[in-house]
This record gives sequence, C-alpha cells and structure tokens, in this order.
Amino acid sequence: MKLSFAPARKQSLLPTSRLVLHSQFESKILGNQRDLIVWLPPGYERQRFKRYPVLYAHDGQNLFDPATAYIGVDWQLGTTAESLILQRRVRPFLIVGIYNTPARQEEYTPIRGRAYAQFLLREVIPFIDQQYRTATGRRTTGLLGSSLGGLISFYLAWWHPQVFGMAACLSASWMWQGARVFKDLATLPTPRPRVKLYLDHGSEGVEGDNAAVFHQMRTTLAAKGFALGKDLEYFYGVGDRHDEASWARRVWRPLEFFFGRAG
Repeated sequence: MKLSFAPARKQSLLPTSRLVLHSQFESKILGNQRDLIVWLPPGYERQRFKRYPVLYAHDGQNLFDPATAYIGVDWQLGTTAESLILQRRVRPFLIVGIYNTPARQEEYTPIRGRAYAQFLLREVIPFIDQQYRTATGRRTTGLLGSSLGGLISFYLAWWHPQVFGMAACLSASWMWQGARVFKDLATLPTPRPRVKLYLDHGSEGVEGDNAAVFHQMRTTLAAKGFALGKDLEYFYGVGDRHDEASWARRVWRPLEFFFGRAG
C-alpha cells in the first residue's frame, strides 16, 4: 500500500485542509484492493491532542476530485465541509472516502454487504483509528452514501448500531431487488441503541417516478419510532436528479444534522 500526502483542491476559504491517499488498501476479508482517501479538517496538524468524529463515505472517488469522479463531477465534499466548519455550523470532523470496486453492486447490497461490513469493522476502522486522531465510539462515527451507497449505509447502521450512530442515505436505492429492504425491516429488530438517519431524494427522473417508495421509507421509520428532527431527517430536493451534482448541492444537510453545533 502506497501513501501520499497532498493539499486538498485549492480553496480560498480555508487552504489548510488536507487529503491523504492510501493507495491499494488490501482487504483479506473481501479479497481485493481499493484506495482510501482521508480528508483532514483545518487545524488538524496544529491541534495535536484533539480527537475528531469520523464520517465513512462510500464511492470515495466521487467525493473530492472531478478527475476521479464519475463523468467528471464530484461532490465537492471538502469544500462543503470546510465552509460549514469556518462558519462554525458544524464541529470539525474527518472524512474517510472508501473507493468502490467492480464488485460495487454486490458489496453495497445484502449480496456481499455483510462481508463489506466486516471489511469496515475489522480492517478499515482499526487502520484509521491507528493512523489518525479519531474520537472512537458510535456517537462520533457515521456513514454517508448515495444510491446503492445510501442503501448499504442504511443496512450497516441497522446491522451494527453499536458502531455506527449516524447514516446519511442520499437517494438511497430502496427499490433494489423489488424493494427488499422493506421485507428486511419487517424481520430485523429496530436498532438499539437508536441511530440518526438522514434520507432524501430528488423530484426528477427515476427519483420522481419512485417518490412513493421514498415516502414509504420515511413512513416506515416513523412507525418504528423515529422522530423527524430528532433521529430522522428527510429532505425532498425539488429539481434534483439521481446524480453527483444533485448530491453535491444538498450534502451539507446531513453534515449539519450529524455534526451541527446544536446537535
């Protein structure tokens, strides 16, 4: 595994954030390799005794750099996080971008999702905790993903609430395999301890066509005791589609919900 250290994409707001690329991180559990990219918030190097919450984000190549992102459009996640930190709207936190692989569909669904969970729990998280000053514990450990990445974020938090206290599911693929997730929810116990969930979707294209499914998930979670504004957040993005540009526009919402100063 090769390690490189470089400044984040030049940003006028706060040029002291950093991206660290861990190339070809090997997984014995999954039998493959992938890059990990870690975003360090401003002040990380100066505040040597401070520990930080961590957000584990799927599809890591789409988060920070258009050169690696799908069709050249990234989430601008570093820019958004910096802005929120500068405005003191959120507490500083780390972001760990986990690149996907050709096995994305299997790893981001229950097909190999349990193995992917073990990859995070037994390989990625211990590595990150060893390399960086993380604030360990479920209250400071979250997940972020879109589409199938949103689906697996949901499952990971539901399966392992003792590890992940937060999960952001942007445009989650609830429709996968005939909306199997609703059948699973009927048999799986509600997470104890409770997790904070962020859900959203757009109004256009496939998301608008399947709006009823997104609404059904909100209703299902409310029936299980999740309360809007407390441990559940839901947003309807008028004009948004199932794409990186739409997720970039609204990713600030789960960041504030999870790491907000008042949260």
